[in-house]
Amino acid sequence: MSLKTLEVIGYIITGIIVFLFGITIGSFLNVCIYRLPKGESLIKRNSHCMTCGTEIKRYDLIPILSWLLLRGKCRACGAKISPRYMLVESLTGVMFVLAMIRYDIIQYGFYFVILCLFFAGLIVICFEDFDTQNMSVSVLIYLFAVAGIERIIRIISPDSIRYEEVSLSDALIGTVSVSVPFLIFGFVITPLVYSLFVSEDHKSARKLKNRISRMKKEKASDKEIEKIQKILDKHLDNIKEAGPVYGFGMGDIILMAAGGLLLGWKASIVAAFAAIIIGAVYGLIRKHISKGESNVFAFGPFLTMGLAFAAFFGNGLFNAYVNFITVPKV
Repeated sequence: MSLKTLEVIGYIITGIIVFLFGITIGSFLNVCIYRLPKGESLIKRNSHCMTCGTEIKRYDLIPILSWLLLRGKCRACGAKISPRYMLVESLTGVMFVLAMIRYDIIQYGFYFVILCLFFAGLIVICFEDFDTQNMSVSVLIYLFAVAGIERIIRIISPDSIRYEEVSLSDALIGTVSVSVPFLIFGFVITPLVYSLFVSEDHKSARKLKNRISRMKKEKASDKEIEKIQKILDKHLDNIKEAGPVYGFGMGDIILMAAGGLLLGWKASIVAAFAAIIIGAVYGLIRKHISKGESNVFAFGPFLTMGLAFAAFFGNGLFNAYVNFITVPKV
């Protein structure tokens, strides 16, 4: 058997081990996705059926395999178990293997391990935000910690992580390259545009306020002014009940800051554009399919997809685009 063949076999075996490790982590991520939004402990209570509450035996907790053997049903009560549990486990395993393939340990050191840790957090955020439209602060802190640890390791042991495409300055710029524009757009521009051009209550309230002001100048009767004031109060109550409208949540902003710290500003920008494109396509499909239902949806899942995509292709795509639009010297 040739040396090259042995290397291929070793690489395949390594990939299988990484995949098995990934689906095991994915099983724990399922627990995080379900329990964190409810504020439940991740370790105090063992896994149990969501329908009958029966504690799940260890031999029924084998990632992917147990779900297939049980045909997606609880052994105790026969209730259906969502295939998403298997999806999260499979997705985690695949993402870990892709990270290993893209960032070979011989060339990049343990950078792929950092990415695997980061992907784990992204998967939790993706499904959690999809379900609840909220992101756990603890997971966002975890993502920042992963990015920060990667920077510290580079300083302490440069040979451990050999990924030179993102310098420290690139990472620091990356924390604000997307998060700050998101902050401005989400908390300044969106509320302003909504109140000026979209909200009927805001527009009606402004007209009524101007009308009351004119009526006072023209010395209209108190009864007439009181009548208009009641209509104005109704619009103001609607505005107060609806609350402020923001383009992005703080979770989205913090997520992109953490992603920029790890991946750098180029990949962060690519991630944002990818998320916007995927989110827009999803929004159009959702609007076409759902009739009469709310078209509001969480944007976090698309940001996590964009960051995952950018982790593999972000810097390369950004550099290719810049080279494409750069006018060659004559």
